[in-house]
Amino acid sequence: MVNDLNSYSKYLVIFVDVLGSKEKIDKMDFSELYGINKIFHEKIQGQKNNDMPHTVYQRKIFTFSDCAYIFYQFKDNIEEQRKDLGALFTVAICNCEPIFLNFLSKKILFRGGVYYGDAYVDLEKNMFFGPAIVKAYELESKIAIHPRILIDDYVANEINRSINRSIEEAINNSLILQPFDFGDGIVEKDIDDKFILNYLHFLENNISLQDCYISSYEFINEIIEYCKTQIKEIKDYKVIDKFYYLLRFAENKLKYLENNL
Repeated sequence: MVNDLNSYSKYLVIFVDVLGSKEKIDKMDFSELYGINKIFHEKIQGQKNNDMPHTVYQRKIFTFSDCAYIFYQFKDNIEEQRKDLGALFTVAICNCEPIFLNFLSKKILFRGGVYYGDAYVDLEKNMFFGPAIVKAYELESKIAIHPRILIDDYVANEINRSINRSIEEAINNSLILQPFDFGDGIVEKDIDDKFILNYLHFLENNISLQDCYISSYEFINEIIEYCKTQIKEIKDYKVIDKFYYLLRFAENKLKYLENNL
């Protein structure tokens, strides 16, 4: 994954930041910060190990302190007819879901931004820069505010287009008889009309949870109870607001499970 020396290349850029007050981060010992970075790298490396020769995309992750940049792009020399941006975006955010669920299982809050555009990435020099990197960071740091993964409109619309097309093709080829229920959406609009990743859809399909939780109900209920406890104990209203957001988000997902699945 190296750009031409004189130009940018197109990347899907996913920036993720673990949330917490500066005082909390300063008090983290080696094992806590190492554990955060380990979650990022283990999930990405495990997926890379499972890639097949015909896989059209490649990925790379850079971590520092409690943050990470994850890059996705098509491999070199891939034919144009095999390049489907919607499919690439969908794979990328779904591949990141085990990271987010692992953080939640360890009661670690996070926030992120997802953007597609120009960037320069050099693995050998551990160097990356460019407009898409700045945009992903700004989505996380200036707009997301709450513990959520904010997705640029163009990326979100491409993901929805790709999913809908896959469903239509499956129906036309008689692989399924009716539209498949993706839960309440992999990508959805939040109350402020911003697109976000719904990382609590169909939890049973996530391998990262199979050894930890019996069901989605158990996992989401644990998140809900944890948020309620933190809201009672924490004095900082800015931190309380983050837990209120996650509480409402989890309660909505639990309600969906009870009413539809």
